[in-house]
Amino acid sequence: MRIKSILGSSLGNILEWYDFGLFAIYSPLFAHLFFPANDPHIALITVLSVFAIGFLCRPIGALLFGFLGDKHGRVRSLRLSILMISIPTLIVGCLPTYAVIGIWAPILLTIVRVWQGISLGGEFSGNIIYLSESAPSQHRGLITSLAGAGANIGILLASGMSAACSYFLSAAAFASWGWRAPYIISGVLCLFVYATRLQLHETSVFCYLKENKLLASNPIRTIFKDNIPQMLRTVGLVCVGGTFYYLCFIYMTTFLTQNLQFSLSKATSLMTFFIATMIILVPLSGMVCDYFGRRKMLLFNSVFIALIAIPGFYFMSDHNIVLTFLILSLFTIASSLEQAATSIAVVENYPQQARYTGLSFSYNLGVAIFGGTTPLVCEWLTHKTHFLLTPAFYIVACALITGLVTFFFVDETFGKNSIQHSVSGD
Repeated sequence: MRIKSILGSSLGNILEWYDFGLFAIYSPLFAHLFFPANDPHIALITVLSVFAIGFLCRPIGALLFGFLGDKHGRVRSLRLSILMISIPTLIVGCLPTYAVIGIWAPILLTIVRVWQGISLGGEFSGNIIYLSESAPSQHRGLITSLAGAGANIGILLASGMSAACSYFLSAAAFASWGWRAPYIISGVLCLFVYATRLQLHETSVFCYLKENKLLASNPIRTIFKDNIPQMLRTVGLVCVGGTFYYLCFIYMTTFLTQNLQFSLSKATSLMTFFIATMIILVPLSGMVCDYFGRRKMLLFNSVFIALIAIPGFYFMSDHNIVLTFLILSLFTIASSLEQAATSIAVVENYPQQARYTGLSFSYNLGVAIFGGTTPLVCEWLTHKTHFLLTPAFYIVACALITGLVTFFFVDETFGKNSIQHSVSGD
């Protein structure tokens, strides 16, 4: 029963990140298909802004799905979120382009992106909550880390699907209709995942709260009245993870091609390889977190990332493929350790009465502020300063924030009963 619950919960998370990866990969194509072709650079900036809108809408969705998850159960919220994700995903695959309906094409794309962002607001955070509350206490870090592994699987599938469509279809066919196939397939698979989630069982934590009448009467009011410190702490813990992951696996391709003269195919191949390795490394890191504890891991990760960021960027500037590979390997290990530790730490450090609402809102707010803006901030800093190490200094600053938040405000929760610890107080 526990294995079925883990699989049913994780499949939706995989598809969420699959859709995220597709939009990132197809951004240059969408700039051509859905926006006027007068200025390709402006069109690309615009489609990236539409991409960012999805992040900005996630905190809104977090409040909606979090309220449902805290009032009526984690499972009911996860079922609704995957159902709501499937519809806009299918619509993207069917949208007419600018050549067909003119200005309505970018308008409809933006509306669908807003819908996607709201729907995704409760999916990943709901997934880590469900996994942690379904796991035995001694393996809670490992089980929760499967959410991070699922995210990497989703991005890897998006890369593989787009590569397969490009390989088997001509350039004209792919630009005309081939790009739609991955979205339509994803939309159909979301409906399948919804069917699997009908078999999910509610977590013991929610059942305990419900039976003992400990549920918050209004979770949204509760988090803004009683849980501001916990929400700020969550944003602080997400700070280094969001920036470092999006730097290494979203912005890094741009950095390698534009600043270090790597070919696009070589840079993409490197990123695909390291994302694939994280599918294994993140669960292994979850096991390490279960052995050493959350607080020690969070402190180690912050210091580790702060120490390797600047030297890593410095040595990559030598344009040596072997040295770059070794540095990115080190970055991948650091990111894997961070993903595992942060996922379980933010759950266990949040009281359960309004956990889904508060954690989802603060987690998505942190990702929107730090993760979603990382490529833009790094590119802007590099362009303004003409100094290739600038992104590394930005990462170090974020690592220091997370390290300080951990040192002063995060208690060790490993080995403590999840229900008793959080219900009794922070």
